[in-house]
Amino acid sequence: SYNYAGHNGGVMTGAPNPGLSWETTYMTNVGIRTEIFGRFDLEIEGYHNKTVNLLSNLDVSRTTGDTRAYRNVGTILNKGWEVTFTSKNIIPASRGGFKWDTDLNISHNANKLIKLYNGIQKNVGNMMWAEGYDTQTYYLVRWAGVDPSDGAPLWLDKDGNVTRTYSTANRVPYKSANPKITGGVTNTFSYKNMRLSILMSYVIGGYLFSSFSRNSISDGLYIMQENQSLDQLDRWQKPGDIAANPKPIWGVSTSSVMNSTRYLYHRTSLSVQNVSFSYDLPKRYADFLGLNSLQFQVIGDNLYFYSPY
Repeated sequence: SYNYAGHNGGVMTGAPNPGLSWETTYMTNVGIRTEIFGRFDLEIEGYHNKTVNLLSNLDVSRTTGDTRAYRNVGTILNKGWEVTFTSKNIIPASRGGFKWDTDLNISHNANKLIKLYNGIQKNVGNMMWAEGYDTQTYYLVRWAGVDPSDGAPLWLDKDGNVTRTYSTANRVPYKSANPKITGGVTNTFSYKNMRLSILMSYVIGGYLFSSFSRNSISDGLYIMQENQSLDQLDRWQKPGDIAANPKPIWGVSTSSVMNSTRYLYHRTSLSVQNVSFSYDLPKRYADFLGLNSLQFQVIGDNLYFYSPY
């Protein structure tokens, strides 16, 4: 589709970088595993992974013929630990008796940017890359609530002073999306020809930015186009009101719906990720159909989600 004067043409889709090299990760893992009484299995592992020559697509001089080029930009450190615990809670006395097993996993990972190209901070959407911070650090204007005198939105400037003017120049490094702990637990129950497995996963700590919340808590902007959160009922209505949300104005794009820490939420949660029930039909039914075995199974995914926030 690149034509010039009616003739086929070509363009450069990426700027070359003769000095580009692979990322390299130096990995150290130390672990221990023990079994107790033939019923409990515990495995603990710690790791320290350092990645050098980190790859990223960064701005370059327009004289190169492009706006960005891939280059080796820095060093990142990931370190953490993981615990895996398996328990045979109930061991059947005979074949086909009731059995209950539990598998539990707990893990923690922390990362930090040690070095960036010329120490230059890189902003990626609502996040930033900067030396000394992890790669999931939010870079946002801080929300300061509502002015009780007239219902106007408030923010904090870079120095922590309250301001009525929204400006991206007041963005600061804030919370991280990286959770403190993640993991899951699986309980498996079996009795004769029946088997029930329940997998739950959990996240503790960390924050997430919700664009959905920004649209449903729009201070009147989208009230005629989209469902609004019940939280919008807690709004400023008269001088002196201490409200969670500013004075609503229909159809007017106010600064209050701009990206800020107002739309950051704790990601701590628990979810029932998978439930599976199976039943092995008696062999005579399989034989009747000319099969080796016949199983009935019901599976449900993402059945329940809970967050205290």
